[in-house]
Amino acid sequence: MKITGCRLVQAAALTAMCLALVALALPMSSAIGAPQAGKPCKQIGRTVTVDGWVYTCKKKGKQRAVWVRTPAPTPTPTPTPGPNDDEISSLAFARTQGAERPPDPNATGIGPWATQLNLAEGSAPSLLGAPADIIDQAGVPNLLSLSDGRLLAYFVSWAQRNVMAVGIRDGGQWTFYRIAIAGFNAAPGGANGVDPSAVLLPDGSIRLYWMQPVGPQGSSQIHSATSKPGTALGVRFTHDPGTRLDPGTMVFDPTVALCGGQWSMWVNVNDTPTFATSTDGLAFTVTSTPPGLEGAFPWSAACLPDGSLQLLASKGSASGLPFVGTSAGYRANGSSLLPAGALADAALARMGDGTWALSYLSQMS
Repeated sequence: MKITGCRLVQAAALTAMCLALVALALPMSSAIGAPQAGKPCKQIGRTVTVDGWVYTCKKKGKQRAVWVRTPAPTPTPTPTPGPNDDEISSLAFARTQGAERPPDPNATGIGPWATQLNLAEGSAPSLLGAPADIIDQAGVPNLLSLSDGRLLAYFVSWAQRNVMAVGIRDGGQWTFYRIAIAGFNAAPGGANGVDPSAVLLPDGSIRLYWMQPVGPQGSSQIHSATSKPGTALGVRFTHDPGTRLDPGTMVFDPTVALCGGQWSMWVNVNDTPTFATSTDGLAFTVTSTPPGLEGAFPWSAACLPDGSLQLLASKGSASGLPFVGTSAGYRANGSSLLPAGALADAALARMGDGTWALSYLSQMS
């Protein structure tokens, strides 16, 4: 009986301990009742959360401690990763200043190793302010304005070993990144993909077109890749299968636009301006040059509110000529927009507030 009694005492003690643990595990409202704001409490600093409120035992006056009630913080939901939220810090590089990389020994003329990218802005293409030097050792500029106010300047960076790059201006500050294209090696070394042309798609994605040398010397194709919305928008792309244009010879300098539901592409095929159209921005068909653009080659195309395009083109010995129109026809719209000292290749962009930006090249000072 003594042993049994001992076991009974032990069992009772264990039961009491279990009940105490259960009580501690239960919410305050179901264990001992919810604290009441202003009522005395014993353990200063103790907190209890009940039904969306936090009760904290705080000292009030010299000796008294009472419960103080405050709303429980709302947990911050963990953001769901988007389709294009991969890191881009590994692609960032510092602004190139001066000749950081020398030209190739056999280089001739003025190439991206010797030119700087400039930006001028104003209320109209013909009313631009003083330019700012954006980055050195850059070539083949292209501009794209986003609805959130950011400005993307695509170019070829000689300092980064002649690869496509983008400068993103956000809040007045520029950051620079090498372009990454999943599913395609656009920069195998030597003959890299160049001549970027970016288009904003209706869903907020960006499609980038470029010239890619292929096969034996003397042949190239136009390729494209798409960058979905996300933190890596405009920097990380996924290759669009196939080619956009393959004439079987050398093709350069794509200028692509989507405006008024119409896709337009201009390319240089063996020094001949060539025009192509598409219904989806992926399959392009070469067609006749629109009236008014005979002999002209557009460097860039900016969409206007009425669905027409504002082109910046070269024609003969003249550069930076503005044209306005659609595939049905274009008209000249004034004299050259380029400032003194500007070199071939420039780009126009219409900003969300209706102002304009012009990027152009000049010889490095």
